Amino acid sequence: MAAKKLLLKIRQILKSGSFGDEDDLVDVSEADDGSIHVVVVSRKFDGKRLKEKRELVWNDLMTHLAPNEWSQVSLAIARSPEEIKAL
Repeated sequence: MAAKKLLLKIRQILKSGSFGDEDDLVDVSEADDGSIHVVVVSRKFDGKRLKEKRELVWNDLMTHLAPNEWSQVSLAIARSPEEIKAL
């Protein structure tokens, strides 16, 4: 089970790092299996390839979390607002 403290820490890292704009959405939640899911919606992803989007998110996480913390993240979704609208 993911500790609430870790969920808040991950959100704070992303919001104080690459995704601190007022319009950036960062959602961090616990999955049914206890792992952590991260969803980031940001205009910073406009025109970026999937690999580039993932790198933006994971660079913040791997820089500021210990390996035993970031390894609990089993899903990280990075999308632009336009990609969300198209769903």
